[in-house]
Amino acid sequence: MKRSSKPPGRGARAAEAELEASFERARDSAAEERAFFERLMDAIVYVHAPVSDDARTPRLVQFRHPDGFDAIPFFTSLGKAQVAGSAAVKILGVSGRKLLAGTRGATLMLNPNDGGVVLYPEEIATWLDRGFLARVERLAPVEFAVRPAQSAPTWLAPAINRSLEHAHFVSSAYLLETHSSACAEQPPGLLIWLVVDLTFAERAARLVTTAIQPLCADLDVIIDLAVHDVSQPLPAGLDDAQISPIFTRIKPI
Repeated sequence: MKRSSKPPGRGARAAEAELEASFERARDSAAEERAFFERLMDAIVYVHAPVSDDARTPRLVQFRHPDGFDAIPFFTSLGKAQVAGSAAVKILGVSGRKLLAGTRGATLMLNPNDGGVVLYPEEIATWLDRGFLARVERLAPVEFAVRPAQSAPTWLAPAINRSLEHAHFVSSAYLLETHSSACAEQPPGLLIWLVVDLTFAERAARLVTTAIQPLCADLDVIIDLAVHDVSQPLPAGLDDAQISPIFTRIKPI
């Protein structure tokens, strides 16, 4: 990494502007999102390190996200890094590829002061290793009835279980079949119901989505995912004796 204190030259400013424009386009398009991350790998981004840290491998500053987890902030331009900085930090420039590879296992957030995006460890690892990015859409809640999944593909439950093996923040997972009482002609769908520590709710949803989405190309059924606060009782729909979790975390004795 190199320290960045001087204003970037014209070419660097143009590269920053192109990266930021790509990021804005990516907010509304899966194709643009992939193009942005491909561009990010070779772009120079900016991070904060303690000003007194002279270690050969810099320690990067983290901040507490409003949702309660720690994340490493990074920025698409020197200007954005300066606005978010303080006298206690120095700004370092590094390629996106080196940053993602060098912080593997950490949670990152791009442009946190501008409503940026959180990158969870599982998403970063999948992007680095396989070049895959899951597409996650937030949908308005709808009412439906649930029952035990009768026609789920055989690979789905094992894939969910594998993805949750090291996710300490997920207590249990259910695989359900949904049907709408208001529309009898609507085909049943599948619902993955995760019981989680709400601090990690979005991470849990993205973790499972990242694991199963590459396997769904030939699937002709809609799979939804919902998270439930582990501190709250399960909803009445899950009190059916025939419904049991496909994953339960065993608590250490």
